[in-house]
Amino acid sequence: MIQATDIPPTTDGAAVPVPAAVPRGHGRQREQILQRVLRLLHRDEGGVLWIEGPAGAGKSRLLAFAAEEAAPAGALVLTGGGVAAHGMPPLAPLLDALGPIPAPRSREPGTAHREPGSSYPEAGSPYQLMRQVEDRLRDLAHDRPLVVVLDDVQHCDELTLLAVRGLTARLAGLPVLWVLAARSHLDVPAVESLRRDLLAERAVPLDVTALEPDAVRLLVRDLLGPRAAQADPYLPLCGGLPGAVRQLCALLASRTGTAGAVRTGGDPVAGAVAARRLDQLTQHAKELVLIASALGDSLTVRHLSRVLGCGESALLRPLGEVLAAGLMRAGQQHLAFAHPSVRDAVVATLPSPVRLSVRRRSVDLRLADGTPPAMLAAEIAELAEPGDEHAIRVLATAARELAPHSPATAAAHLRRAVELSRDAAPRRMRLAARLIPLLWETGESDEARALAREVVQVPPDAATHARVCLELTRMGGRFPVAEAEAHLRRALGHRGVPQPVKDQLLSTTLLNRLLAGEAEEAGGALAGSLARARGTHPLNDLTQRTLRSMSACHRQRWTEALGHSESVPAKVAELDPAYGPALPEVVVSTVWRAALLGLAGDGTAAAELVEGGLADAEQRGRRAYLPLWRTARARLLMDGGRLPEAARELAAAREAAAAGAGPLARGTSAASEAAMVCARARIAFHTGDDAELEACSALAETYLEAEDRQSRRAGAWIAVLTALYRDEALTRHQLGVAAAHLRRGFLHATCLDAGDVVLLVAAALASGQRDMAAEAVEFAEERARLNPGLPLFAGAAAHARGLFARDADLLAEAAELHGTARPLLRARALEDAGQCAAEADAATARSRFEEASRLYTGCGAERDGRRVHGRLRKLGIRPLGAAGAAAPAVPEPEWRGLTRSELGVVRLIAHGATNREAAERLFLSPHTVNTHLRHAFEKLGVRSRVQLARLYAREVDSAAISA
Repeated sequence: MIQATDIPPTTDGAAVPVPAAVPRGHGRQREQILQRVLRLLHRDEGGVLWIEGPAGAGKSRLLAFAAEEAAPAGALVLTGGGVAAHGMPPLAPLLDALGPIPAPRSREPGTAHREPGSSYPEAGSPYQLMRQVEDRLRDLAHDRPLVVVLDDVQHCDELTLLAVRGLTARLAGLPVLWVLAARSHLDVPAVESLRRDLLAERAVPLDVTALEPDAVRLLVRDLLGPRAAQADPYLPLCGGLPGAVRQLCALLASRTGTAGAVRTGGDPVAGAVAARRLDQLTQHAKELVLIASALGDSLTVRHLSRVLGCGESALLRPLGEVLAAGLMRAGQQHLAFAHPSVRDAVVATLPSPVRLSVRRRSVDLRLADGTPPAMLAAEIAELAEPGDEHAIRVLATAARELAPHSPATAAAHLRRAVELSRDAAPRRMRLAARLIPLLWETGESDEARALAREVVQVPPDAATHARVCLELTRMGGRFPVAEAEAHLRRALGHRGVPQPVKDQLLSTTLLNRLLAGEAEEAGGALAGSLARARGTHPLNDLTQRTLRSMSACHRQRWTEALGHSESVPAKVAELDPAYGPALPEVVVSTVWRAALLGLAGDGTAAAELVEGGLADAEQRGRRAYLPLWRTARARLLMDGGRLPEAARELAAAREAAAAGAGPLARGTSAASEAAMVCARARIAFHTGDDAELEACSALAETYLEAEDRQSRRAGAWIAVLTALYRDEALTRHQLGVAAAHLRRGFLHATCLDAGDVVLLVAAALASGQRDMAAEAVEFAEERARLNPGLPLFAGAAAHARGLFARDADLLAEAAELHGTARPLLRARALEDAGQCAAEADAATARSRFEEASRLYTGCGAERDGRRVHGRLRKLGIRPLGAAGAAAPAVPEPEWRGLTRSELGVVRLIAHGATNREAAERLFLSPHTVNTHLRHAFEKLGVRSRVQLARLYAREVDSAAISA
């Protein structure tokens, strides 16, 4: 009854040659076996060796080794073993090992005797059979040492196990060595009892475990030779078990081609190895591994027991067998497969319906245990079928939880919920209404509008209709349906719509129209509309304050506008901190507040708002807001005289817009795009980027033909910049439209620069339109009078009047009023002051030109610098270098591994600025400056500002001077 063993059985008590193929590894076990065999041969000392290990671990090979060592030295080797089958006669393994049993010397009636040609003795009592076996073993042991080898003890019948237990005790004084092999962790009480009794009576246990990796590689090399590398992807499936390794090598040797990576479910080699390892397990252990493979890479015993529908105690034995087989491993709290390829190969043997059913049961159990739906939504989305109400609820709940943190993931879950509910129209439409803002927020504007059009046309109820109208209004642009005004009136007039929704719809509609330039009169009509909004919700209050602030700007009451926007951060804080930053009204209001702060000269506070909003949009994947935040950031950088950085920021904003995200996406208001193009034109105007300015000019021509006045005015303003750049004259009409652009005060959510009026005066004077220049000066002075607390307006008024009157002292005063916050405005005022003083006082003109040149160079305004150098040459002064060729004392971006932001901080600190001064200059918070400085210290290997200044002077400033 030998199966899968290399030990040839004997049939007549004679020793039979044994194959010499002993696997590498298990050196310690072989040494112990050799010692016991030698003691048997030289001392006639018997005993019991109990070899235990998982299937395929090499137990049979160790039995073969024992026989190989004993037989040539004169011992008689008897071999037998159990088989995994039923119906075998009692004591069959021992009877097979002994061969024909001769008749006893004094036969009694009823004793069993095996006649020649019969397989087993005639049936008798178990006692008689065991007596015959014992007598035969005694007879053989009297002649020479005896080795009894029994493999697969776990498959032996109970009478054989009982006989082994008795014989090992009664023959203990004879030279009989019992070598028994059984699988470990088996739920066979009789085998466990035999093992326990034998080990209690000093039987020697030999645990056979997996081979070490080096031994496995040597074994593979012996079996495959030069093709050994083909086995590498599959070795994790074998778990270091020699039997599995040999099967793998046989499979690889029998096929052609080279092996690649293990492919789940599609690789016959991986499938065969996994199938064999599963077949070597007991049924309970096999079921455990199969179910576990469908549950994932890591699971707890409690969860596995619940999926299997049994208690944890029932898993002890099958789990012990699986762990011993090396298929899985146990951590402190979780079970995991030994290698991902093991799990992949095992799960591939499961039919797909079974796999899906097990996973769904696992998900349901985890939900019942309180696992958040957001953690299970991805699995539910994959496993659910149409009409699964439970899955739809889970996905909707998960989307609600994830929306503040990961809108893209939330949108994916809601999209799947909409698909599952396609046969339930009302449910589907309500879910779609929740999906629309997530799609728009993450940049899927086309899909959002298409879905909104579907819901608006066939809404499930009035409240859903009103909420979708609100979302469409938040997106900007016109409704993607006919009779948009009728939809708005319907939403505002229906009794079933909550009042807060009506109030927000009204306020957001007005805000959207103001931003798009569709509502010109922002005073009385706006006030009357706002009076209708009776709600006190913080979001509605925030929106109304932003509307009133914009209205005040339109009336040139900028101090009042600042006052209305002052409570924006507080109102935002009253909203749900998770959902507030995702609302378009909040984003627009915050950007507007930052623009006003920048105009008021508080660049640090403005930068904190912009940086916070931009970081949130980037971290949360709110792509819709990236163009708006980046444009706002570019404006602050440009106002602060950091033109190259501002240009890069605008380029990033254009990339985000080109991806279809946000306010610049197709179908939205052109005002936001015009605001970006105006900023691009301003930067190109100062840096001398001909190609960029030409591109902006081409866009301006399309704006001049647009339907809305906001776009036409933006186009006229770009035309002013282009004319000044080219030294061309403008018509009265062009100047008039540009003047209207300045008087409006803002473009989308961006304030117009206070110094733009100076450029308008210069353009009017250059075009011979002195009366229009005078009107612009009067406008600037009236604006300054209305806003006495804003020095930028006072500086712009003095600059405009000085330019109009060619008053050098007034222009110098304007430069002082601009201060250090606006280096470009200050440089332009100094340049104009120098030009006015050039004929009367060359020395004063020179000092002002040189200061202007220094400021232009620091800002990266190369074109302006070249113009000032030309003015110096007219005075007979040779500049130190052309503005375009001058090497500013700014390190290259790759200098010592510092980032661009860190370089900006280091440059100012090395030149003596304090952290607060650097923060004000760079429009950063002191905390951010301190962080950049700390990182710079670490990268540069310095510990003080003095060391930093010395290093910067030696490696950067000296290089600039040499250049």
